[in-house]
Amino acid sequence: MWDEEITLLSSSGFTEDELGQQIPTTTAIIVLGYEKPMNRAEFYQAGQSGIEVAYTLVIHPFEYNGEQNLIYQGQRLSVVRHYKVNNEILELVCRLKVGDTNGQ
Repeated sequence: MWDEEITLLSSSGFTEDELGQQIPTTTAIIVLGYEKPMNRAEFYQAGQSGIEVAYTLVIHPFEYNGEQNLIYQGQRLSVVRHYKVNNEILELVCRLKVGDTNGQ
């Protein structure tokens, strides 16, 4: 059940290139979790707002540090909200906004 790789992305500051420009750096942490079936009402409600709620992902709460972006199945997603079910389960509701470019 806990067999899907989810890459949590967090900003880890800035580095300078050869011109002295600030370039944001990202830290990637791979955790294991699984996908939970999507709630139909949530799916339609988000669609009316122009947001595609793509996945509800489940991970361990101790592995999550407030990251707002992640990569799952090759797609870069944003965390809409997170919900701690208990000490073992944290649900991440993720989206891919309609019209977003999905570069990684």
